[in-house]
Amino acid sequence: MNLFILPTNTCFWIATPIWDIEWYKKIYEIKKRDFDKPLAIMVLDFEWLEKNTLLNHEQIEYLKKYKNPFTVITETKENLIPDNIPNKQIYKKVALRIAHNFMHRSLINDFWPLFLTSANRSWECELFSTYDIKEIFKKEIEAYDIKVFAHPKYSIKSNICASDIFEFIWNTTEINYIRKY
Repeated sequence: MNLFILPTNTCFWIATPIWDIEWYKKIYEIKKRDFDKPLAIMVLDFEWLEKNTLLNHEQIEYLKKYKNPFTVITETKENLIPDNIPNKQIYKKVALRIAHNFMHRSLINDFWPLFLTSANRSWECELFSTYDIKEIFKKEIEAYDIKVFAHPKYSIKSNICASDIFEFIWNTTEINYIRKY
């Protein structure tokens, strides 16, 4: 079992280790997601970003102080995406999120970076409670033995906005927003 549903600082997400191609494809199936839309990748920390991406020190420091949840789009120094990913051509740049709690860091330490995306059907609203997750994904949780990393009564504050998605313009800290809340 390498498929997880976990709360983040915005909503529930579904994730799999970056090397697990079968479960990667299963995420697209479960979400009914278009295969031409890439998944984000959760990495351990800002140090990982500095070592493995083309972000410069000034940009990393900017991210450390960024007030809202964010996903940053950038290039990596080495190819992070496994060669046998069937839609690899869509990952010219990658969308990266930083692990923000112990559970996320533990999963990454155990499995390496994680592909992840919001745990909802494509074009439907994000999910904020374990109850909703278990209702909407009941068949899939049972069929695929998906591990839900949250207390049965856990709920994320629904007033938290989705993450801002952006990329830096060249080597500056100017931002090109893809999505801003």
